[in-house]
Amino acid sequence: MFNSNIKISLRSKLMLMSISVLIIPYIGFEVIRQTETYLRSTLELTVKKDSQVVASTLNNRPRLFRTSFSEEKNALYIHELNNVIQIDGYTSDWGPYLDWSELYPAASLSDEDNFRLIVSKDDNYYYILLQVEDDELMFSNRKRNRGIDGDHLILVYRDRFRRLHKNYLNPIAPGSISPFRYQETIDEYGVPVKTPKIMTNISAYLQESQNGFNVEVRIPKYLIGDNFGFVFNDFDRKANSLKPSQISTFDIEPNKIIGSSKEIENIVSNHASEKGRRIWVLDKAGQVLASSGSLKQQFQKNVFNILYTYLLPPAYDQFHDDLAGASRLKSDEVMNALSGNTTTKWRSSPDEKAVIVSAATPIFYDQNIVGAVVVEETTNNIQLMQRQVLAEVFNKTLLILIVIIFILLLFATRLSSRLIKLNRDATGAIDEYGKVQAGFIPSNSSDEIGELSRSFSSMLKRLDQYHVYLERMASRLSHELATPMAIVKSSLDRLKQEGEEPDKQDLLKAAESGLERLQNLLTRLSEAASVEQALQESEKHKVLLNDFLEQCIEGYRYAYPNQSFELSISNESLSIDINPDLFYQMLDKLVGNAVDFSYPEKKIAIKLFSESNKIILQVINYGPRLSQDMTGQLFNSMVSVRDKRTNVGPHLGLGLFIARLIAEFHGGIISAENLIEDEGVCFSITI
Repeated sequence: MFNSNIKISLRSKLMLMSISVLIIPYIGFEVIRQTETYLRSTLELTVKKDSQVVASTLNNRPRLFRTSFSEEKNALYIHELNNVIQIDGYTSDWGPYLDWSELYPAASLSDEDNFRLIVSKDDNYYYILLQVEDDELMFSNRKRNRGIDGDHLILVYRDRFRRLHKNYLNPIAPGSISPFRYQETIDEYGVPVKTPKIMTNISAYLQESQNGFNVEVRIPKYLIGDNFGFVFNDFDRKANSLKPSQISTFDIEPNKIIGSSKEIENIVSNHASEKGRRIWVLDKAGQVLASSGSLKQQFQKNVFNILYTYLLPPAYDQFHDDLAGASRLKSDEVMNALSGNTTTKWRSSPDEKAVIVSAATPIFYDQNIVGAVVVEETTNNIQLMQRQVLAEVFNKTLLILIVIIFILLLFATRLSSRLIKLNRDATGAIDEYGKVQAGFIPSNSSDEIGELSRSFSSMLKRLDQYHVYLERMASRLSHELATPMAIVKSSLDRLKQEGEEPDKQDLLKAAESGLERLQNLLTRLSEAASVEQALQESEKHKVLLNDFLEQCIEGYRYAYPNQSFELSISNESLSIDINPDLFYQMLDKLVGNAVDFSYPEKKIAIKLFSESNKIILQVINYGPRLSQDMTGQLFNSMVSVRDKRTNVGPHLGLGLFIARLIAEFHGGIISAENLIEDEGVCFSITI
């Protein structure tokens, strides 16, 4: 609800209006937002073209794609190590790589055990993490048996000379594991004997986990050639046989080692120099041979970033990159590229903080597909460009806004001072008693304020003349009324003193009648003012109109015994907040008017009903019709048609005016219409 006590100055209003200049950055924002579709299409085309360019530089170079010609299906991918791995049996150091570990399930469907394997390297070592799921971890008991009778791992590899080696990781308790290999020797009796030899250059550590145990292993790179793998032998106390179940990463020959190619990375690195772009090179099986670049980029800090977050799609410099460190890509566009088709794809990051477009193009050797190039890029560059453009528009608009506000402030100050002076002069031109004082000097300015000042001057002159007229009229009316009343009063007194003759009695009655009419005139002149004052001071409360109206009609039947009344009330209960005394006075004016104009043999109909959430009260009299020129003026002050329609005495025309004031006080509208089918008038009050 509007609070009238709150005053807003003209300067404040003009400054608020000046904010409309912000429509300029809004238009710019709409243009920027509409161009996003075009920019995305351009980005998709650019990524596609770049993937084709990179693929063309790698075509017909089979030496770079030797794994594509290999029949090995279970190759081990060696990740490049980007952080320090501490050999302690915990997985906290492996966070970036855990999603790309390879799962090796048990060969038997009845065995639920399995393990996951991930391998990384630095310049000197291979680092291996095995996450084994085992429902029962059995440690070896060497005191009871010299053989291996507990869960253990076997590292199988070929060295640079293609010699096969087996190293055993046989834990006897959580913690450090001492790997060993069996070495054949001849005892004193000439019998070949296998004796264990501890491998001091291999480090291993075991920690139990919720579903089994984790093993971390560090192996010098010089020990291993191009192949290695693992075998897990699982002993179970529940099993009847002493033979363990076995899970292996290979069938016969240890797994082929595959890693990223430095040569390929050097070739594609120049094409991945743009921020927010990453390039993959894959072999025919989708294994990653090289990757360069990163989808993440550091954003320049800007104080308006919060505002841009609300206006534009948010841009995040940190998001979950689900492909970071991937060893193999198997997405739809990659499969299509390995089938010979260049394909693009849009996707969101898992946390939906980035939108990524990728394009995959096949790599050929002698018309055969040997791999694929995948180029990825986020829409962050588009969003950064949008923010830069919006910042330019916003900054320039802010400068324009400051200039406009300054100019408007000067103009509003000048305009406000003139209006304050005009208000002060106009207020001082009338004293506390309502009399016009001299001294109002109109402005000579040619603008609207000058015109308003001259209008005030003219209005004050007319008001002064009208005030003088009212003062003279009041004195004249008082004199004109007082003199006849004094004459009538003195005549009555003389007649009473002279006797009770019949002719004198007639004079007495006539004089008393004239005096009564004069008193009625004075009473009715003050009635309207009394009603207006009562309206300001009266209060309302809820009343059931059905019962209230029935009580009123019973009173009218006693007040007008020669007049018949017909009451029609709706069956529903109609309650409303009214002032009963004023409402009765309004109804009294309408009924009295209806009695004066009704034919004697006709009834006066009074109806109460509701329609479209409105309460309607009608007073209908059957008698003379209203002229068309009077229907719009009938409820104004000092308007009467009684001298033309009826034989009743003089009337001031205030009754229906008072009824209108009371109806408006109750939130209603009063109207009068001629009946269509019969001769008569219907007065309606709609609340």
